[in-house]
Amino acid sequence: MKLKSKPVVERLSSGSAELDSILGGGFPTGSGAGSAGDPGTGKTVFTLQMMFHLARQGRRCLYCTTLSEPTLKLIRYVQGFDFFDPALLKERIVIRDLGAAIRADGIASVAAQVKEHVERDEPDLVAIDSAKALHDFAPDHGLRRAVFYDLAVTLAGWESTTFLVGEYRSDEVGELPEFAVADCIIELRNRARELTTLREVEVLKLRGSHYESGRHFFDIDASGLTFYPRVRAPEQTGTGPLPTGERVSTGVKGLDALLGGGLPQHSATVVEGSTGIGKTVLGLHFLVAGARAGEPGVLFTLEETPEQLRGIGRGFGWDLRELEQRQRLAILYTSPVELSTDHFLNDARRAVERLHARRVVFDSLTSAALGVSSEPRFRELIHAMTKHFRAAGATALMTSEVPEFLGATQLGAHGISPAADNLILMRYLEIEGRLERAISVLKARGIEHDTAVCRLVINRQGATVAGGFEGLHGVLTGVPRPMGGSARPVRREGGAPQPNAS
Repeated sequence: MKLKSKPVVERLSSGSAELDSILGGGFPTGSGAGSAGDPGTGKTVFTLQMMFHLARQGRRCLYCTTLSEPTLKLIRYVQGFDFFDPALLKERIVIRDLGAAIRADGIASVAAQVKEHVERDEPDLVAIDSAKALHDFAPDHGLRRAVFYDLAVTLAGWESTTFLVGEYRSDEVGELPEFAVADCIIELRNRARELTTLREVEVLKLRGSHYESGRHFFDIDASGLTFYPRVRAPEQTGTGPLPTGERVSTGVKGLDALLGGGLPQHSATVVEGSTGIGKTVLGLHFLVAGARAGEPGVLFTLEETPEQLRGIGRGFGWDLRELEQRQRLAILYTSPVELSTDHFLNDARRAVERLHARRVVFDSLTSAALGVSSEPRFRELIHAMTKHFRAAGATALMTSEVPEFLGATQLGAHGISPAADNLILMRYLEIEGRLERAISVLKARGIEHDTAVCRLVINRQGATVAGGFEGLHGVLTGVPRPMGGSARPVRREGGAPQPNAS
């Protein structure tokens, strides 16, 4: 017996590639959907945004109002959005008012009224807003169930995709009859978080289809609703870049030698160090070297602004603005106070794809942790971000600040260091009454590397890794001592002794 091939479900695009991805490709054609949420969550705007998108594709849409927004008021408000087009409102989008018929005949006439409009307008998408208002005219539960069942049967017969839009509470979604017959249920919410409000969308039901569960996020601005799928690593399909054994130059003279030839391509590196040690400078070296080699890069900064970074670059003779104009570099600033993990990851992925970036610097993990609501969410962001960068073929470098200026150093990176492929430590130490910089490679996964602690020199030419600290031990304590068992601190000729490290 020959098995029949699996039927392909036709999908109706929401107008948002991100929401379509969450829905597994869009809304199944001919399905009935319930769109629930409190007032002000964007249900009406989203429905009309989808209608204008479909109208631009030549589809016909029918928008039925009940007893919520008057038609003239609805049109007045929607004119403020970029997706509004008065020509489409006349040609492809029809607005019908069911309110008068409901007041005169009750909700028993709703199915007949909708059927009449569907037969006349032949729409691909039908929306009834607000469906929740129909409950006020039918106190009998059995009547409400019969009305919504008749609506579902009528619209399914015409193969019209249907949206029942209403101000439903979360607990009502599991109780009211319209959701029992719905094939798809989406809920939009506004959730307070400290001094801000997060907008969330969740697919609660999508009959016969795979969808991305959990809470996703969206914004409302002049363009309408913009969706951001929740933070998650890319699917492990085996299509990402495989290890090549090739190395990527850090751009810092002497550092590539410590790494046995440079950073492994497509790896993720964490650079840790105290404030002002040169982590950002090392990141700029990495990006400038890539830009000069024809490898575009993106700098995601949560600390210095783009203009501040261009000024730092000028101090070392780098014209970052010229590299930006040539599409060899992009500098994207986000305030950690306004950081939204899902929004940021979505924008970061787009930026890397748009520039075809091969190098990425994230500065810094410390600032990002301040803007993320919890440590698990922060780890999800960094894990997903590094996986997406690797899948895009980019080599990533992330900076992290350690609190210790001198003395014993504890690795920070907020639990991310163990997950990094490579770990580079930069720190200050005191020698003869002067602060010097040291750098060492603590970890380099899968490659042979030099573990020596070396001098890091930063001058007008940039950063250079010089020789080691011969004759000294305890360098990583920040206050090294001469070898040979002497407990006396190192001091400059004629200088006062410096205190021993505790």
